Amino acid sequence: MKDRIQDLVTNIEFRKFVLNPQQGDHVYWDRWKNESLENQLLFEEAAVLIKDFYEPLSAEEFQSEAIEFKRKIDVTNAEKNDIVSLYETRRSTRNPWFLRIAASLIFLIAFALTTIWYANNYSGDSRTLSDPTTTLIKKEVGRGQKLTFMLPDGSKVKLNSESSIIFPEEFRKDVREVTVSGEAFFDVTHNKDWPFVVKSKNVWTKVLGTSFNIVSNPTDNIVDVALVEGIVEVTTIDKASVQLLPSEMARIDEEKTEVIVSHVDIEKITAWKDNRLIFEDASFDEIQCRLERWYNVKFIYDKKPVFEGGYTVDVTDENLKSVLDGISANKFEFVRKGNKILIY
Repeated sequence: MKDRIQDLVTNIEFRKFVLNPQQGDHVYWDRWKNESLENQLLFEEAAVLIKDFYEPLSAEEFQSEAIEFKRKIDVTNAEKNDIVSLYETRRSTRNPWFLRIAASLIFLIAFALTTIWYANNYSGDSRTLSDPTTTLIKKEVGRGQKLTFMLPDGSKVKLNSESSIIFPEEFRKDVREVTVSGEAFFDVTHNKDWPFVVKSKNVWTKVLGTSFNIVSNPTDNIVDVALVEGIVEVTTIDKASVQLLPSEMARIDEEKTEVIVSHVDIEKITAWKDNRLIFEDASFDEIQCRLERWYNVKFIYDKKPVFEGGYTVDVTDENLKSVLDGISANKFEFVRKGNKILIY
């Protein structure tokens, strides 16, 4: 974790956002922070370090603070004259040199900060992943990949491309909770006395034993929860709550802070887990987005193809060329160069 904190602390755009949110990219960083509990922890710890060591101080305050700081990292015989020039540099240029020294202390304070964060934010809350001393496990897959595995309780999870999940090495006795970014299918081991909770952005999906699909892409503000069987309860950060029945899907728009429930073709929603690629009246934008993730390629073109009325197809375990041959018929020609698809 300390390496990722150091990456944040030394990231110019992150420092800009923490020190001056009006000028920083708050949309990007807010989304990034809400992707997972791990990101929230990293954000809080890095922000504390930045605010502590970039806050303007008087010369006397800075000298006293820096002497104590040097002692903490075992730099002995620290004298005021040793650091006056450092204060002047910091005041005029915000030189990140001092901050990089602070980053070297992360391994000493990361655990303490993590414990405090959990105590302040999750104490007594059934949504906490685990005790802060429990090891968290993260599994993630890139483009063109999928991953199927078992959770500690025997529940089965399948991750789609560009997706990740965080879960404790051992679930708590009162709740099983995981955090998901991207798309995942869950087949949860039934236990009516041991709730299973999936956190995706600011949405919690609570089940006792069921199978469902969840989509929470970091690139947008939408979370989709589609139920295959059983019953789930979907709750948003503002406490809006709905219960789903099989073949129902809850769509949560975080910008509009609303939950819309609709009946869906659950077979199409979950087709990806069986390596089926289904397009129904799809635009080229949708086709491009899904094929780039599915096959780990990049489309390049001068003029975007247009599909009047959309494109419909249902294929299973097809190679990319076969899929493109069908899609491109009478629409465009293509050539593959490595992981690039050139359209002309």
